[in-house]
Amino acid sequence: MDGEARKQDLPLSSIVICTRDRPIHLEDCLAAVSRQDYPHFFVLVVDNASRADRAREIAARWGARYVVEPTPGLSRARNRGAVACDSEVVAYLDDDSLPEPDWLSNLIEGFQDPSVMVVTGRVCAPDTKGEDAVHRWLIRHYEFGGGSPVVVDSNTPGWFERVNFEGVGIGANMAFRRRAFEEWEGFDTRLGSGTPLNGAEELHAFTSLVARGHKLAYAPRAVVRHPCRATKQDLRARYLADLRAGVGYATLLFFEEPRYRRAVLAFKLRSLIRRVRNSKGEARWREEGAGDYARTLSARLSGPWLYLRSRLKGFS
Repeated sequence: MDGEARKQDLPLSSIVICTRDRPIHLEDCLAAVSRQDYPHFFVLVVDNASRADRAREIAARWGARYVVEPTPGLSRARNRGAVACDSEVVAYLDDDSLPEPDWLSNLIEGFQDPSVMVVTGRVCAPDTKGEDAVHRWLIRHYEFGGGSPVVVDSNTPGWFERVNFEGVGIGANMAFRRRAFEEWEGFDTRLGSGTPLNGAEELHAFTSLVARGHKLAYAPRAVVRHPCRATKQDLRARYLADLRAGVGYATLLFFEEPRYRRAVLAFKLRSLIRRVRNSKGEARWREEGAGDYARTLSARLSGPWLYLRSRLKGFS
């Protein structure tokens, strides 16, 4: 009876899965979600301007709620999902993510501290097999998180750098208290997939909430598997795209967050020094993995242009 009473005290959670024209991934994701051991949750599929109606059919087959966000853009889809949820916690998965059965339970545990507004979890590739060391490094590039819990707030030394550049969470595995969307403008629609600045929307969200005085907690036991079946060439292209987006996002921070301008410059300077000093090992794989030094340099130099393009096009 005590165990049943404790279950009833657990907060209602929603799992929001944003998708666009990837029915096979969505099917696998919903199958994994159906095996969650958490007792109080529902699933919401946000169809982000898909060209076919498969997502609606798949959501209905798995008993998931379904809404449409007609304008392409991951941030728009995530915001639409939050508005459509009446749960205490809103958790997000990518449509190609495969959560472990205890993923949501471990993610919810992070909210036991009432001052925690965001909880993130670990993202792992199913394996790190690859044709060579470069391929394996590229696969590991899409993993995230270590084995120790972390809590960050605005009193944490260097919190801005940790949240934006050193990794405390990524969008494939994160959850927010629903009330966060009542005091915060939501995900920046200039960021994320479907925009010139193709990423970093979750980092901007984390930064905004921590700056408002809230805590972010990383829960390493909340594990999501992220399949990585692509070829080395596909992974190289994705790595370069992430590199462009990262520099573009740093440019946004520099121009739009003057309080943290010095922190952005200091971190980028330290990164440059590390690259110069470490020309072997993983640093070499990083450059080889991207194809060659010219491509990585071109990707870095194009980042500021992506930011300018987002301003000129008036994404909002």
